[in-house]
Amino acid sequence: MNTFEELLARWRDAEASGDGAAALLAADFRGDGPDGLVLDRDHWPGRAPAAAFRWTHLRVTASVGVATGRRDGAGCTVVAAVREGRWLIVNVQRGS
Repeated sequence: MNTFEELLARWRDAEASGDGAAALLAADFRGDGPDGLVLDRDHWPGRAPAAAFRWTHLRVTASVGVATGRRDGAGCTVVAAVREGRWLIVNVQRGS
């Protein structure tokens, strides 16, 4: 993946199909969910309901990207970074 936007699209599709999302997450990934739930990379994929993301704000530099928006009526923020030449998701935060 060459861009943050490509990573977001692949992650959305992988989450919706329940297949391959872990490969898009950094080894030190942290998923923060409602009520203080915290999951690592091995426990995150497939946890989120499959629904369309509606991004309301994207901010991208050469090495970090942040997307905020809504998913299933809840706020969602995705943070990614370039690691060893490829974009990987390092954090997802979902509101209740």
